[in-house]
Amino acid sequence: KFDITPPEKKKREKKEKKVEEKKEKKVEEEKKEPEPVPEKKKFDM
Repeated sequence: KFDITPPEKKKREKKEKKVEEKKEKKVEEEKKEPEPVPEKKKFDM
């Protein structure tokens, strides 16, 4: 049995990994300094 991954799947996995890295980076940035919510935004909701 050969383990042959179709190129589409490989591409998708690579893309998902990139997305995961982006998410982690975003979370790290949020931890560093939480963005204060402007008063106007609060009222709009």
